[in-house]
Formats: sequence, C-alpha cells, structure tokens
Amino acid sequence: MLEKIINGFSVVAYATQPEGRTPARAFLETRRLAPKAKAVEAGGEDTPAEDEASAEPESQPFEIFVSRRFRGAIEAMSAARNALDRVKAVDEDGVPDHLPE
Repeated sequence: MLEKIINGFSVVAYATQPEGRTPARAFLETRRLAPKAKAVEAGGEDTPAEDEASAEPESQPFEIFVSRRFRGAIEAMSAARNALDRVKAVDEDGVPDHLPE
C-alpha cells in the first residue's frame, strides 16, 4: 500500500488479489487524519477510551478503473499507484480529485 497526505486526508492506493472469477481490482481509499489533542497539552483530563472511539476516522474506499480487467494484482497495484500520483486534492467529503473511472 502506498500513502499520500493531502488536505488533511490520508490517501492510500491498494489492489486486491483475483478470487475465482473476480479479477484483481484497484482502489484508492481516503481517511481524515485525526487532529492532535490539544486538551492534553493544556493539562486537561485525558479520556483515551472515549476519545479513540469517537475520534476514529471513517475510511472511504473508491474502486478505480472499474471497466478495466487486470490480469493480476501487480498490474492492478501499478494502476492504483499511477492513480495516486495523479491525485492533487481531496475535497471536504474525502473524495479525491482526478479520480479515475
């Protein structure tokens, strides 16, 4: 998996292995980066169990090159890596700009 940090989001490229009649697939996934806790630095009470549960960022996977049939996971990962290189921005909803079809 490859990762890029863009506009407060972690953007990850990955591919899946072919399974039976399902070919290898390429994905981009975005996840909002959690802001650093400033309350702990200011001497506030630390409640890590509550903070981690409520602050866990939700990831959004986007399948890319849906119309393309990859011969293997290596070819799919190469396409995902190339798509990640073309991503220049991520909007407020976590959708990468220059998202391939």
